[in-house]
Order: sequence, then structure tokens, then C-alpha cells
Amino acid sequence: MRMPSLWQAALAVAMSAVAVVPGTAFAETLSIWARASSSNAAQHMIDLWNSSHDDKIELTTIPDNQMVTKLATSVQAGDVPDLISFDLIFMPDFMKAGFLTDLTATLSADPNQAKVAKAFRDLATYDGKLYGTGFTPDVSILLYNKGLFKQAGLDPDKPPKTIGELQQYATQIKEKVPGAYGYYFSGSCGGCNIFTQAPMMWGSGATLLPTSGDAPAMEGPGVKEVLTMLKDMWKAGVIPESAEADTGANFQATFETGTIGMQGSGGFAIASLKANHPEIDFGIAPLPGINEGQASSFVGGDVIAIPTGAKHADLATQFIQWQLTDEAQLEGLAKNLILPSRSDLADNKYFQEEPRYITTAQAVGIGQTPYAFHFNDMVNADQSPWLTMIQTAVFDGDVDGAIQAARDAMHAIAAE
Repeated sequence: MRMPSLWQAALAVAMSAVAVVPGTAFAETLSIWARASSSNAAQHMIDLWNSSHDDKIELTTIPDNQMVTKLATSVQAGDVPDLISFDLIFMPDFMKAGFLTDLTATLSADPNQAKVAKAFRDLATYDGKLYGTGFTPDVSILLYNKGLFKQAGLDPDKPPKTIGELQQYATQIKEKVPGAYGYYFSGSCGGCNIFTQAPMMWGSGATLLPTSGDAPAMEGPGVKEVLTMLKDMWKAGVIPESAEADTGANFQATFETGTIGMQGSGGFAIASLKANHPEIDFGIAPLPGINEGQASSFVGGDVIAIPTGAKHADLATQFIQWQLTDEAQLEGLAKNLILPSRSDLADNKYFQEEPRYITTAQAVGIGQTPYAFHFNDMVNADQSPWLTMIQTAVFDGDVDGAIQAARDAMHAIAAE
């Protein structure tokens, strides 16, 4: 039977259209999971991508404390997002478990990857392969009150460059300014202290967390020196008594009272202090080591990766490469006063009006992130070896015993 001529004509037009645009692809919608504490930064990047690409990305926010379990169960169930943004400290465990897609071929050939802060590149490498890259960084810095520096007779434009100077300045603030304290830290918060005290140790040359049961742990210059500095300041009353029980709830709030000379903090402090306490004249500086020139930081924030089994892995890879471009780093991050993950963009047009952001962004380039499996058990747990060491050394005064006990406990965890 012959088809009516009208049908034949319509079919000919349709086939002609297909022939003209072979391989025509329809726009896709990709999914990305981001932990709650970084979802605002992630959304800026997603919005910028969506404004200029046919393929769109939708964000799902995951509570920070649920990300590890949720990714593990989703990989096992074969139901994963196309992209995932998570706390970079979990990268070693996720890579070892096989949860992430190998991106070595793509990232190794991308010139922008070589400009990403070394801490991100190191942490995203496992068995010589790359599984992710930097996405939305944060970093630890030394926060100091310039007003208290002036009252104590210190130069407000010359923060300490060694831990010896830090102790000296903190003591002088305590002695010269009524009602003020020289230094503050959250004494019952493991995560707070790996973020703010550890950089002064590894910046001095120490190796802190072991990667195996017989790898170095809590060894090298800086460990004993930093703990001794904290112990001596605690004993002399340079640190307020409230520090001992602080689980991190007052990590920022105590400095905001205007009575603290210095404390380790993060880049987030800039916006918070400017918005909520414009009366405090504050400075930002790198966290110092034993010797001048040994400044360092804890590079935190999020990495971005592709879970194993992602349905749109090719498009997800395109997004990962795009977010390393000048456009994404500057218009998606820096424009919104978020630190770029590329060290070469620390000094950019959006940070010029607020040089404290430049100092903070530069800290990303000189910082480190501990590469360790079972990080939570070693550091974040309530009775972790790291936290127990801090408390025993500083508040009980047993520095040597605290270091040895931490070393033994960390080796046992790493051997699991």
C-alpha cells in the first residue's frame, strides 16, 4: 500500500531535518550534592554556569554530618549524583574506597589544574591518580585586634612572624590592657585546633597525622614548641579560663567581645566581623612557625569530584574543568568574596578594595591539608588522640606524655 503524498512529504521533511543536524543532543540536567556549609558558594558557581550553558545543574544540599554516609550508600545502591562537593578532608577515604571517578587524563592535561593550590592537588591524589580538584576553599589565618595592639604598645601593622613573637605579643596585651587577654582557642574542639594550631606545627616542619601504622606521627619541629607555647600562656593567664571547655560554640564569639588580642580563625571571619562588629579594627596574617618565613595555614573547604557510576560523567567533567577557568574563579567566587582555589588569582580586582581578602587568599597557596585515612577518628571524635593531646599538654601540663600518647593512638587507628 502506498502512503498518501502528504505523509510522504512530512516524512521527507523530518528525515531531511535529521540529516542536516546529525547527532543533535538534547540539553541535560545534571545533579550536584554539596554540604550545607558550602552550598552558598556552590550555588554561585552553579548560577554562573546555568546562565551560559544549555545543560543545567541542580543543587541538592546535604547536611554536613550526613555527607559521608549518604555518598557511601548511594554508590553501593548505584544511585549517585553527577557531581559532589564535600569537605576535602574526606578525600583520602573516598578515593581509597573506590567512591570516585578517575579524572587523571582530563585534569593532568588542563593548564588551570597546575594553578590550583598545592594542598588541593596533593589531597586529591591516590596511587598516582587524580580524583578531584579544588572547588570552594576556606583557609585558616591569624586574626588579631589592632586596637588592643595599639593599647599594648605594639605596632598594629606588624603581626607576629614567629610563635615566639606570638607569645610575647599575647603576654604584653594581657599585661598592658586591663580586661583583655592575649590569645584564645577552643580547648575542647578537635576540628578547631587542627584548623588553627596545627599549621604552626607543620609550618615549622612537623609531620602530624600518619598515613599508615608505621608512618611518622606527631614528629618533627613544631609539635612540642607550639604545645609548650599554649601551655605557658594558659598557665600565665594569657588565655581566658573559658577556653578550656569551649567545644567550638564560642570559636568566633569570644573574639567578637573585643577583649582578645589574637586567635587562629578562618577567612569567614572577615565578612562576619565587618557586618556584625564594625567597631573592631582587626588584622589578618598568616599563622607563624618557629622561625620567620615558616608561615602556613590549614587549607579547608570543599573539593569537587564525580562519584563512581555517575550518569553524566562527561558533562560533569566539563563542569569541573570550567570551574577552574578565570571566568568561574573570578566571576563565580571572587566577585562574591569567596576565595578562589587557584593560587595565581589571589590578588584580583574584586579583592583590591579589601586587602585582607588578598592576604587570606594567599594563605591558600602556602597552606597544607593533612593527608590521612580515618581523619574523624584521629581528630574530630570527642576523645580523639589529637584533642586529648591538646588538652593534656595545655591544661594538665604534660607535653611530652601527651605527644607520645597521641602518637601511639594515631598509629593504632592508622593500622586499622
